Amino acid sequence: MAFYDYRENKIIPYESQECPKYPDWIQIDCGCSGGLEWGTEEPTECSRCNGSGMIWKHKKSGVLAQYPGGPFIGKDTSNDKL
Repeated sequence: MAFYDYRENKIIPYESQECPKYPDWIQIDCGCSGGLEWGTEEPTECSRCNGSGMIWKHKKSGVLAQYPGGPFIGKDTSNDKL
């Protein structure tokens, strides 16, 4: 649920957080604008997070999902070695 800070002229994401209910998952900011896609002419619900503004990352595998165990939407490869 990132938001645009017009004073700083930049997009500010929310920090990732752990959830005791799902210890193997981390909730992270989708990067959309509060559940809406950036730059559309009219409000359009984000297809990545389904409008929630947050997605989930499995700690061990790096798999991304709309919610823990839910529809998978990719994988975070930023820490993978080539």
